[in-house]
Amino acid sequence: MSAVRPHLKPVDTTGGVETCRLVIRRGGTGARRQWTARAQHLLRVVSPFLLLALWEILSQAGGLDRRFFPPPSEIAGSAAQLVHNGTLGEAIAASMRRLALGYAIGAAFGVVVGLALGISRWFRALVEPWLLITYPVPKLAVYPLLVLLVGLGEAPIIILLAITVFYIVAINALAGVLSIKPVILDVGRDCNASFLQSVRTIALPASMPHIMTGLEVSLGLACVVLVAAEFVGAKSGLGYMIWSSWQLFDVSPMYVAITTVSVLGYLCVLGLRLIGRLLMPWHKGQR
Repeated sequence: MSAVRPHLKPVDTTGGVETCRLVIRRGGTGARRQWTARAQHLLRVVSPFLLLALWEILSQAGGLDRRFFPPPSEIAGSAAQLVHNGTLGEAIAASMRRLALGYAIGAAFGVVVGLALGISRWFRALVEPWLLITYPVPKLAVYPLLVLLVGLGEAPIIILLAITVFYIVAINALAGVLSIKPVILDVGRDCNASFLQSVRTIALPASMPHIMTGLEVSLGLACVVLVAAEFVGAKSGLGYMIWSSWQLFDVSPMYVAITTVSVLGYLCVLGLRLIGRLLMPWHKGQR
């Protein structure tokens, strides 16, 4: 009786070779993508400095009119001088004081009114038409009326900033409450939740992403309105520095003030996003 031999099939290694090639090819693609991402990040960091270097070269070589586009080195020297004599610090303090007061007042009223509009149908039917009718009115157009009502000085600028912030925050808070599923609000009503309980436990947490978006958008608009109002209604601040530098045809301080507004606005936005991550750890958009 002959011994039973196991059936041996020849192993085709072609598939293994192709698999290895595929793995190598995929690995190369991953490394290439990683290198591309690093290069793009480096370019994002270096790009502003490249622009400044190009500006410096063109201005020094006469390619740009130094009367309107002084070289960055001259602007940096002007900034150092303004910091040394305290002019820039005083302007920053004045502008940030107005911005902080107007922004806080407008944001607080915007959140309260927006949540009330979203929860109460009767209040929404009464107030929402007026909100939508007055929203398109340019806020700077209201400044002369505010001057007539409260006089010159800090008050009309702060009120104007509050109005600017109020509309954006209120509309976003209203949108946040309206995005809640009606059944959730109905459950709160069935449980005899009071108005404040509905706001604190349902409306406010659910609409917080919309509110943070409104706060961030309104911050940028508030900076624009602040600088424009300081052009004509203030004797201090970054907007006043820009306007007075233009009138004296001394553009270096003007560029310093413009850059300062940009940097301060950017830092304020970063602060808002940090607050958003602390208030909404569950929200993926704030991670």
